[in-house]
Amino acid sequence: MAYDGMTMAAICNELQCLVGAKIDKIYQPEQLTLLLHLRHRDGNRYRLLLSAEAMGARIHLTNYPYENPASPPMFCMLLRKYLEGGKIVSIAQQSLERVMIITIEAYNELRELCQRQLVCEIMGKHSNIILVNPATGLIMDGIKRYSHAVSRHREVLPGSPYLEPPQQHKKDPRLISYEDFEQGILEQLGKTVQKSLVKMLEGISPLLAGEVIHRAGLPQDTVVDAMGAFEFERLYSSLQELVEELQSGCPTPSLAKDKKGITGFSAFKLSRFAPDLIHPPSVNETIDTYYKAEKEQRRFTGLQHKLTQVVTKELERCYKKAGLQEDTIRLALEAEEFRIKGEILTANLFRIRPGDQEVTLENFYDPEGGTITISLLPELTPADNAQRYFRRYNKAKNAAQKAARYYQETKEEIAYLEGIQHSLETADTLGDLEEIREELMKQGYLKKEARKEAGKKPTGKPEVLAYQSSDGFSLLIGKNNRQNDYLTLKVAKDHDLWLHTKDIPGSHVIIRNPDRKPIPEQTLLEAANLAAYYSKGRMSSKVPVDYTERRNVKKPNGAKPGMVIYENNQTIYITPDQELIDKLTQQE
Repeated sequence: MAYDGMTMAAICNELQCLVGAKIDKIYQPEQLTLLLHLRHRDGNRYRLLLSAEAMGARIHLTNYPYENPASPPMFCMLLRKYLEGGKIVSIAQQSLERVMIITIEAYNELRELCQRQLVCEIMGKHSNIILVNPATGLIMDGIKRYSHAVSRHREVLPGSPYLEPPQQHKKDPRLISYEDFEQGILEQLGKTVQKSLVKMLEGISPLLAGEVIHRAGLPQDTVVDAMGAFEFERLYSSLQELVEELQSGCPTPSLAKDKKGITGFSAFKLSRFAPDLIHPPSVNETIDTYYKAEKEQRRFTGLQHKLTQVVTKELERCYKKAGLQEDTIRLALEAEEFRIKGEILTANLFRIRPGDQEVTLENFYDPEGGTITISLLPELTPADNAQRYFRRYNKAKNAAQKAARYYQETKEEIAYLEGIQHSLETADTLGDLEEIREELMKQGYLKKEARKEAGKKPTGKPEVLAYQSSDGFSLLIGKNNRQNDYLTLKVAKDHDLWLHTKDIPGSHVIIRNPDRKPIPEQTLLEAANLAAYYSKGRMSSKVPVDYTERRNVKKPNGAKPGMVIYENNQTIYITPDQELIDKLTQQE
């Protein structure tokens, strides 16, 4: 979603409440982001965010808690020197360009009242925040510095003259006449109306152009060549409607959402997305909410990727180790031949001549009475050759016993890590991932990090999923090992019903049964569907789901998180029913 010129104009209108406010403190929580703590004479406090990030350049009021570095960057120190304690005297936008100028009055070292300007240029990867001395027109510094080697148009360096970004020479939608509007579009024959609006009008993004087209009752793919007088009148009227919303100071800001959360924003009501919109009370709050969600999503995606890499690497190690252990066990089974050869040699020592390299003897283990040829080391006596085969047999047997013991441990570790992998795939919230990270650190798979770097440590009770069956029974689901242990061992009571996919990583599911009633077949079916759906067998058919009363479920001493054993269980086979799952999970 674009932070376009019309959006900046709506923000600028709302930011007029900051005129007269004093700058108490300036922070730079991220490389290209500033946070100004403001206090107005009426007692209200504000936090103004300015960002020059390529994918999130913006300016708006925020309530989001940002963490600040221990040592402020040089640009932040410069701003503190010249702007802290100063008063905002004006906030203005250049036409409908994405350039906002905040003019601040502050005293210099000589106690003289001076003006400084923070110029916020919101232009994608070319965004910048520049401190300018309006008396001289010179740049004091920029959050991004670059010379003519980077930009032929201008350089942003201390002492250089401030030049505005290159003009696009578009028409202002607030001032354009119907005749100019029609002529400007007709000059772009062959293009879609959406593209022609974006190219012709200042401050209009493709999103807003699409809204203008929708309000005019035209298809989104309408081309200029298909436009007649009626369509032009509808389109111009639709544009003026949007302009009037802006100039009235009362637009209807919108947040678009889907099942996964917030997906976009606009300073105006997006009527074509009406059923899936949220309308916060202000444009500032709208944009703050969107970028908070977007930041959380970036953190979520980054952490999920990091943890998945760790688990995948550990699984590859375990798969390789299990393969080597299987080879050792298989070789031990083949080593039974060493014992047989040793016993045949022992029974026939008198038949072997010293120095023989091999000997063919009767194989009394062969039910058909055949012979066996046994290779010998000529430098050894017949008895020593027999003992050599016994030693090889015992060595292989001991290695196999040890490998079998470790192989079982490796299989358990693989099952545990595959469960973690599944939890990562189905995690929905940052909290889910924080719980998994904490578990991986405790289990030694992930290096313990400094708390600030690691993120928020999970505290309090885990939040399990809760639904209700069609018969009114409470259904609880754990989505990772911490939640599973908490749900099964702390929440569930002895007569509650516990469900889990058989030999497949997945969630623990509980049917609460405080009155010890017989569990209805439909409730059991719904809970089993949830167990299959929240497992690695989600896309399979006839998934086996075990169920038993909670009192039959135990956690062995020393078992890894999420691991339990159970008895007296029954099994139901489920092919996850998406329609049923949607009905259960979309409950209010």
